[in-house]
Amino acid sequence: MNTWRDDTTTRLHALGRALRQPGPERDALLLLFKAAVAAVVAWQFALHVLHSSVPFYAPMAALLVVDRTMVRSLAASVQRIAAVVLGLGVAWVVALLVGITWWSMLAVLLVALVIGRWGRLGDHGIQVPAMVLLSFITVNGTDEQFTYLTIVETIAGGLIGVAVNAIVFAPLHLTKPRQRVAALARQVHDLLTEMADGLRGEWNHDSAQAWYRRGDAIADRAPLVIEDIHTGRESTRLNPRDNLRPADVDWEGYEHTVNALRRMLWQVTGIARTLVDAGDDAHQQPAPSPTFLHRYADALADMADAVEQLGLHGETADARFGDATRRALKVLEELREEVRTTPLADPEAWPVYGSLISDSTRAVRELQASYDVATVPTDSGPLRVARTSGRRRRRTS
Repeated sequence: MNTWRDDTTTRLHALGRALRQPGPERDALLLLFKAAVAAVVAWQFALHVLHSSVPFYAPMAALLVVDRTMVRSLAASVQRIAAVVLGLGVAWVVALLVGITWWSMLAVLLVALVIGRWGRLGDHGIQVPAMVLLSFITVNGTDEQFTYLTIVETIAGGLIGVAVNAIVFAPLHLTKPRQRVAALARQVHDLLTEMADGLRGEWNHDSAQAWYRRGDAIADRAPLVIEDIHTGRESTRLNPRDNLRPADVDWEGYEHTVNALRRMLWQVTGIARTLVDAGDDAHQQPAPSPTFLHRYADALADMADAVEQLGLHGETADARFGDATRRALKVLEELREEVRTTPLADPEAWPVYGSLISDSTRAVRELQASYDVATVPTDSGPLRVARTSGRRRRRTS
C-alpha cells in the first residue's frame, strides 16, 4: 500500500514539474499528448477518408511511431510499414499457392518469426508473425481488399504520426543533456573538494569507503549522460524547429567533457580505494603520514579547481585552469621526490605513496589532454573558444 502511495506521489510531483517548467518531465508529457493526438487523427482519417469498417491499423501505427526525435519517428514508421507489408505479403502468397493447412501455417509462421527477428525492423518485427496470424484467421490470407486496406491504413497512420510529431511541439531535446553535463562536472568537483577537506582533517576507513562508492556511482552515470547527448544531437536532425531557429550546440564538446571526467574518475576511485585499504587495520597496509596527506590534499583541491574550469573557455578560464593544473603537478612532483629521497618511517608504505601520486598525476593529465576540446554548458549559454590554427568563438545553446 505504501509503495503504491509513494509511486502515485512521485508521479504527481513529476506531473507538477512538467506543468511548471521545461525539462524531462515536460518532454515526456508532450510525447504522450502527441501520441494520443496522432492516434485520434489517424482513427478519424481511416474512418471517414478510407471508410474502413475496422479502423484499427491507422491509429495503432500512428501511436507507435511518435518518438522522442524525428529521426526515430521516421525510422519507426518505415519499420512498422515494412513489417506489416512483409507479414501480409507472406500470408497472401502462401494462401494463394498452397492454401491454409496446419503444415502451411506452421511453415509460414516459422518464416515470419525469422523475418521478425531481422534487426532492421527493430521493435516492430513482431508485427510480421502477428499480421500473418491475423490474415490467416480472419480472411484465410486471400482477401485482396483486406490486404490492400491494411497496408494503406498502416502507411497513413505512420505518416500521420510523423506529421503530428513534427507539427505539434517537434521534439528538441537540449535542456536535459545540458543539465546533466553540467551536473556531472559539478559532482566531480564536489567529490574532489570533499576528499581534500577530509584528508586535512579526521578521515578514516568509512569516509574513504564513502568517497570510493560515490566516485564509482558518478562514473556509472556517465554513459547515461552520453546517451542524453546523442539523443539531443539526434533531435536537431530533420526537425522543423531547429531549421527555423538553429541551435549551435557543441555536442562533441559535451561528449569530450563527459569522457574526460569519466576517465579522470577511474583515477579518483583508485585514490579512494588506496585510502580505503590504508584506513583499514585488517588490511595491514600502512597509512600515509599526516604531513604527506595535508600536502596531497592541496593537489586534490587544485584538481577540483581545474575541473571547475573544464570546458569554460576564455582568457580567465584558460588562466585558472592552467594555474590549477600546474599547482597540482608541482605538488605531486615534490611529493614524489620526497618519497624517493627521504627514508620513510615505515618502509612498507612506499606502494601507498606511489599509488596515490601516480593516480592523481594521471587524473591531471586526463584533464589537460581534454581541455581544448571539452565544453560545459553554463546558465548564460556556454561559450567555447576552439583552439585551431586561430582562435574562433562558437556560440552554443
